[in-house]
Amino acid sequence: MKLNTKRFLLFFCLSSFAIGAQEGTKLIVWKPIAGASGYQIQIKEKTGKVVIDKKIDTPYQSIEELPSGVYLVRTAPLNIFKKPAVWSVWKDLEVILSEPPKVVLEEEKPILLPKSESKVEKTISNVTIEGEHFLDATKVDLTRKNETLPILSKEVKSPERIDLKVDTTDAKSGTYDLTVTNPYQKPKVVTNFVQVEEPKHVTDPNGSKKGKLLSKPFRDYTYEEMLSFLETDIAVNCKNTKVPALTLSECHKTYVILNFSSDDNHSVFEFYKLINENETDRMSAYQYFAKNCSPRFRPAFERMELQWKNRNNLDPDERQSLVQELAKFRNCSR
Repeated sequence: MKLNTKRFLLFFCLSSFAIGAQEGTKLIVWKPIAGASGYQIQIKEKTGKVVIDKKIDTPYQSIEELPSGVYLVRTAPLNIFKKPAVWSVWKDLEVILSEPPKVVLEEEKPILLPKSESKVEKTISNVTIEGEHFLDATKVDLTRKNETLPILSKEVKSPERIDLKVDTTDAKSGTYDLTVTNPYQKPKVVTNFVQVEEPKHVTDPNGSKKGKLLSKPFRDYTYEEMLSFLETDIAVNCKNTKVPALTLSECHKTYVILNFSSDDNHSVFEFYKLINENETDRMSAYQYFAKNCSPRFRPAFERMELQWKNRNNLDPDERQSLVQELAKFRNCSR
């Protein structure tokens, strides 16, 4: 009986091995080959040591006794003489121990995620999940009813920590549940894990939105008033930068020259850095406002206090910088 070895080879070129788990059972599975009189499977360590070499009747093999690690695997259908007809190529096989994930909460209150009405600032928040049994394959979702928060990145720092970057720019305000799922395990759901805050509106006494210059120094603006100002302070003739028009002196094709003729101009630029997505820019702005804090630049102070409120979601280096510089800012004479 002739085996369809061509079909067999094509399958292994296009498909990856599947590892299943049910009640502690770990299997490696492949597609059955018509006419096969059984199969032979070989698994070896990266060093070349063969740890499994078996002839079996089924198109799957238990790997229950294999410890976690990276291996190479290949299989072959057997002919009527119980000899390998043709071997597949060696393929990588990673064995992981998938356990139910656990989430540890420092407090019962949800993590607050800011949301601005301003279109100048894309609202990206860092969220840290602490717990146990996290894997690279762990799936994470933040949802409420039919709404899902966009997760821009997920980094598994360790089996006890996952760092997320979450985009709340277009998110609806309210609480969202966290769902953490490991392969072949029951999902872990934490209700009200994060809360997207209501955007604050900048209004005049009649309730109309204001975006132009207010009749007071920039240092006395609120955080939201400054965001509203930046939304309208756009250099329309300098499309290669998002730097506030107030702070521009000259605009060229590949670079700009800034205008720091006044402390206000410089502070507005540093505030622009403070709300930037770049972590280095934010840390530089922390230092600037802590050093140049008299008189206090209110919108920057309010922004840094907001960052402090959600400090557990910052990267360690930025969190340390914020702790140091905000302490100076708070203690500065007004």
